Amino acid sequence: MDLILLILVPVLTVAALMTAGSKAQARMIAAAGTGIQLILSVYLLIMYLIERSSGNIEQMLFTDKYVWFNTLNIYFSTGVDGISVSLILLTAIVTFTGVLASWDVDYLYKEFFISLLILSTGVFGFLYRLIFFNVPFL
Repeated sequence: MDLILLILVPVLTVAALMTAGSKAQARMIAAAGTGIQLILSVYLLIMYLIERSSGNIEQMLFTDKYVWFNTLNIYFSTGVDGISVSLILLTAIVTFTGVLASWDVDYLYKEFFISLLILSTGVFGFLYRLIFFNVPFL
């Protein structure tokens, strides 16, 4: 599974929220985006359990490495273990529930949902990132 989707979904949801015209549209966009995050998180859990039950004993699963600046050795490395998979699922449940629980927010509703999704983007990024950059001289 490509873990970068867990970051792209809330970013795209924030972009869609910025174009929302009414409160009902903003609510539905936020609910749809966090619902997709929840589905991806459940899928990640299922894929993780399948990998573990097939005998894969690596410490980190679904690892990827995205090079940003090759000359400076700056890259973004992702992967998950058992604890991060469970925390990713918990974060997705809390975010989706948070959107549904704050359905009656009337004041600055777009800004509220955008802030919630930016927060969840940071949490998801923190939970599955392995190394942000490697400094060879330290």
